[in-house]
Amino acid sequence: MIFIDGEYLRKIYKNSGLAPDIPVLIRKILKKLGIEERELLRVYYYSSPPYCSSTPTPKEKERYKKWQRFINFLEKQNSLEIKLGRVEKRYWDGNIGYEQKMVDVLLSIDLVQLSAKSLIDTAILVAGDSDFVPAVQQAKNNGVKIYLFCSSKRHEYHQHLWKIADQRVFIDETFMKETCLGKR
Repeated sequence: MIFIDGEYLRKIYKNSGLAPDIPVLIRKILKKLGIEERELLRVYYYSSPPYCSSTPTPKEKERYKKWQRFINFLEKQNSLEIKLGRVEKRYWDGNIGYEQKMVDVLLSIDLVQLSAKSLIDTAILVAGDSDFVPAVQQAKNNGVKIYLFCSSKRHEYHQHLWKIADQRVFIDETFMKETCLGKR
């Protein structure tokens, strides 16, 4: 089973000026771990639609249309399920920001439930957030081996998540170039 924090993945590729090609990424992950594609139960891709105000601006509408095209593409992939959270507008120190909600919880629940039911023996986690640490620990307690795929840049993954994983693989510049759609 592969669990992908979509916003995390998008961010690390975007910081390199690239966009992930999800089917190629999945095949590359499996190959790197020596797992046959037929052994893959499913890929869960966690994301949120972009924020849109009650009267969306042209920029918000365009961003949503672009996101919807990407989701439509993902929906056509074999053994891939999309799990959606939401985005909330926040105000910090007089600045406006946007925060993704529910995605970490959805991923954590799925990881713990599947491991508790012994439906998976291996979990491949593409993430970098320490919010996943309790779920990863519980999955390990349930006998699941955890492979963490995360950015090679230290500031883009949490050290506690890195330490708790059974095995770690960096998504570095070479990995990204081999699994991308090209320059944006």
